[in-house]
Amino acid sequence: MIFDIKQAESMEEIQGEIFSFNGVEALSDFPSMLFLLEVLALLYLAKKLYGLFGGFDLEHQLVKADNKAVTIAFVGHLAGVALVLEGVLESPTEGLIPSMVSLLVWGIVGIVLLNIAQKINDTLILKNIDNKREKIEFSNIAVGVAEAGGNLGSALIVRSVITGESLGLSLDVGVTIFYFILGQLGFIIFGYLYQMITGYDFLREIKENNVAAGISFGMSLAALGFLIAVPLHHSYSLVLFGAWYVVGAAVLAFFRFAMDRIIIPSEKLDSEIHEDQNWGVALLEGSFALMAVLFLKVLFLP
Repeated sequence: MIFDIKQAESMEEIQGEIFSFNGVEALSDFPSMLFLLEVLALLYLAKKLYGLFGGFDLEHQLVKADNKAVTIAFVGHLAGVALVLEGVLESPTEGLIPSMVSLLVWGIVGIVLLNIAQKINDTLILKNIDNKREKIEFSNIAVGVAEAGGNLGSALIVRSVITGESLGLSLDVGVTIFYFILGQLGFIIFGYLYQMITGYDFLREIKENNVAAGISFGMSLAALGFLIAVPLHHSYSLVLFGAWYVVGAAVLAFFRFAMDRIIIPSEKLDSEIHEDQNWGVALLEGSFALMAVLFLKVLFLP
């Protein structure tokens, strides 16, 4: 009987909640509308700087040339900028004007850092590949996907530092740049590790427009960025950062091995990507990498 009464009360509460107007008033919040306009302005700035840093007419490539490689790379960049901006909005500053200034400052910092990450990706990670030429002249989608993954991974790192406890603007910017550099170093090291655990030359495959190879590496970079971002959300400890990176990279390699043996035991993962250019399996591999980081986060640093 007691259970029935409690159940009836719960049902009444649920019904009342379903038809209530709770939260609707927030949709008319004027300052939030101003932030939306500022976000749109920063996304426009991101578009302009992306073409400037890239050294090409972005709008021409997106529309006139119908260049899918550039479009995919730019989508990854723009999504990365959005992640950074969302992180700033999640950690509001007291007062409307200070909050808008904070969004502007961190938005510009994030946009610049992501463009620098793009240059590092092109020069030190996808080395021996002329990324600009591959995208502009050959519409190399594999390069575009790999770049998009690197942008998302870098954005997750920047966002994680921004949403941490504030130490003051100058220190916050300094810490962000410091861990951004460490994160890029982690990407470079991972590029060598990735080559060691794969049975094919992934750089050559990407240069030859093997989309499966581009997806595989790009999603791995995104997963690595997620991995690096996790400890930075909790602490600025270099010891934790280093230990987490070592353990996490090992787990990513193990999950790749496990997927090969458990999910597709009848075929070799490397053969599916290298020989068959099976981008569906590459998506599956990337998803496994993201799941590995998710489980690590929940189990060890919730």
